[in-house]
Amino acid sequence: MLRDERATKLKSKRTFARTACNALLANLEIGSNTLSVIAPEQEDGIHRQSGLGVLLRNNLAVSILIFACLEIWRPYFFLTDDNLTGAYPVFMEMGNHLLSGRSPFVSDYLFGGHYNTLRDLSFFCWHPVYILASLLAKTPFHFAILDVDAFVMMLLATAGFVNLAHYLRREVLLKVTDGWMMFYCVSFSYSMMAVTTGASWYSFLGNQSALPWLALGILQKTWRRGIGLVTLFSIHEILGGHPVSTVSSTLFLTLFAVGVGICRRSLQPLVAWVMGSIAALVILSPLLFPVFEGFLASTRSQGVEVWDMQSNRIPLGLFPTSLFFGMALWIIHPPAHPHVTYLLAIGSCAAAWCLVPAFTGRTPWRGLEIVVLVLMCFGVFMVCRPPWMAHIMAHLPVLKSMRWPFRELLQFQFFFHLFLLLRPPGSTLIFRRRLAIFSTSIFVFPMLLNMLPPTLNAMPWSRELLFSGEFDRYWDHVRLLLKPTDRVAVLIPTKLYLDDDFERPNDLLSSNNFSILAKVLSASGYSSTVPRDQLYLKTKPFFPNGTYEVSQRAALLEERPDLKFITLESLMPLKITLSSKDGPTIDLTPYIPVHPSKSRTLRKTAGSAS
Repeated sequence: MLRDERATKLKSKRTFARTACNALLANLEIGSNTLSVIAPEQEDGIHRQSGLGVLLRNNLAVSILIFACLEIWRPYFFLTDDNLTGAYPVFMEMGNHLLSGRSPFVSDYLFGGHYNTLRDLSFFCWHPVYILASLLAKTPFHFAILDVDAFVMMLLATAGFVNLAHYLRREVLLKVTDGWMMFYCVSFSYSMMAVTTGASWYSFLGNQSALPWLALGILQKTWRRGIGLVTLFSIHEILGGHPVSTVSSTLFLTLFAVGVGICRRSLQPLVAWVMGSIAALVILSPLLFPVFEGFLASTRSQGVEVWDMQSNRIPLGLFPTSLFFGMALWIIHPPAHPHVTYLLAIGSCAAAWCLVPAFTGRTPWRGLEIVVLVLMCFGVFMVCRPPWMAHIMAHLPVLKSMRWPFRELLQFQFFFHLFLLLRPPGSTLIFRRRLAIFSTSIFVFPMLLNMLPPTLNAMPWSRELLFSGEFDRYWDHVRLLLKPTDRVAVLIPTKLYLDDDFERPNDLLSSNNFSILAKVLSASGYSSTVPRDQLYLKTKPFFPNGTYEVSQRAALLEERPDLKFITLESLMPLKITLSSKDGPTIDLTPYIPVHPSKSRTLRKTAGSAS
């Protein structure tokens, strides 16, 4: 009887265990179905999700490798265009002043000398990375100052995107493998927008590197981490980013914070964003007050013309070409000028064609995906800005001073890659891999076939003159013809300034900010935000690089009779002269170095000099 009772109890226990197991399996099946609805994705490879440390190590290693390839492709890759003519001389002077125990906020050679750069928004470059890199000024590695800055910003952008992707994979249960995460990360960090504009305007990389970190701060569920990240990287963007791009990023991220708050039905994302931004402004207020006051005293604060605001926008009909084909179409129909190629292709990236499977997926749309998609569309709208939008902006504070709408491609590219990360794709895994290879090929190979590596102005002659030392030898001769107190104004005929068949010899004219490297006092400089009370000459430069039209000579002499003039007389043959009000005109052409180069533009210009 006792044995029967034990058998009955054992049977009941087995029945209970069987029932519990069936219930557990049913719950697991329900949970699995729920997860497949939240973040559906092919199951293969999901076990290959690594921790954050491994992800950072692998992605940073690939980023360093790509950066090294860029440097091999064009040594000192980021030393072109405005980086060369504007930023490099300023950083050289800043580094020399710091190493000599002097203030880095004063320029000895721009705008008549003793120019307070702290009040000029165009010279607002007080990021710790920039300051530390400027200390290379008195070393053999001074040409690498801009590339060191770009290297740090590229790595910071990579680390930010990896941290954001890892956070979303954990919190939103994304079934995305390490390989796809790396592909999206590299595509974002080295998009055409980042590479081309980074080589022309280094500060754009400051904005790009801040975007993923700021988005990560907005997405945080704890106040401390959210506000902390937003504060830290708002400081980073303000100090290291381009002012116009910082305004654009603020607009986009504010909308992002509002969208995330609506999805969560919480004010925390928006409040964390606002509080972190305010905290950053308060911390930086000792630096921001002078530059803000100086900007209000500049002509730029009054706004720009609508035509200028619309310059270099991508027409809506050409935007798909820019995004999906980039420079590929120019293989069949090459443009008249090589830099036009990069301007149209500037919206492309390696992951562009991955948008196709992202839209073919049949899974339900989540709130965060919709928010990011809306911001992508808003980015397209701003890049292809219709005229009526420009007329509205022309009447709004701050926005009326913003030029060239392709700058919003920075924000578009970020939300584009964030959308690819979030949206579960359709189609098969094999098809998506082949599409990714095709997308990368159509991005990379047409660029390799172009005659110049990416930039909006390669300036091969100016680079070669600097690298070869011919620049210093030329100015060693010319400086002997000037007194230490002589101020120089540069004159260029309009026809020669607009002639794109030749590279203008800016470094031989001491135009832009090259007067710093030439150690010549310039009556002007390269800035659109000069406070009017700091101008040495009230006559406005005719050209944006701080040079004057020949017809302005009389007005300049009436204002400053002791001015000296360096005039670009002709490009073929190349002729530069030095003159004053009463003294004889001196031909500087014999001092111009003639140096052979593989560059077609340089051959034509140097051949003209000979």
